[in-house]
Amino acid sequence: MTTPAKARAARRRHMQQRQTVIFGALILAMLLVGLGAGAVWVGVLPSPVNVAINAPEPTATTDAGPCPPADATYVPLTEVSASVLNGTSTSGLASEVGNELGERGIAVSRTANAPSQFAGTAQITSGQDGLAAAFTTAVLIPDAAIVVDDRADQTIDIVLGASYDSLRPADEVDVDPEVEIPVPQGCTPLSTAEPTSESDSSEE
Repeated sequence: MTTPAKARAARRRHMQQRQTVIFGALILAMLLVGLGAGAVWVGVLPSPVNVAINAPEPTATTDAGPCPPADATYVPLTEVSASVLNGTSTSGLASEVGNELGERGIAVSRTANAPSQFAGTAQITSGQDGLAAAFTTAVLIPDAAIVVDDRADQTIDIVLGASYDSLRPADEVDVDPEVEIPVPQGCTPLSTAEPTSESDSSEE
């Protein structure tokens, strides 16, 4: 016959075995869940939940800027005279880019802070006589916008914006003075372009 002590010992062993099986199964399940979550995180497995995230729509821009003068060709970079203005909160950006433009041949007369910050990549401002220089410089700065003001000379102002990243690599720049400047689609003819007044602040 089984003694009470042996019966209790058998029950304890049975309970311990059940606990071992239960805890082992729980730990294994947690490991599997963790491995699955990690695989989804790194993209090995697709996410079981596909929730569309509403991203803000990009602002449509219909203003392509002024058209270049009729039959205008690119200007040699050594004949471009520019001021470089910092329209960002990044200290020293105008000086840095001014040095880079100088290495490309552009005569940078000065660097300064812009009177206000600019959200775009860059804005190149010129008078009507300096539009060819503005379009030439725009080849160096991807997505630069061109604006016409009422200055009478051929100098340009370059305002660097928050979206500015870097100049286009030199081996990708083609500003042959013998090549006619292409007319951007949707640009405003020079005769109807509205001149603007630009001012700048202390030197940076």
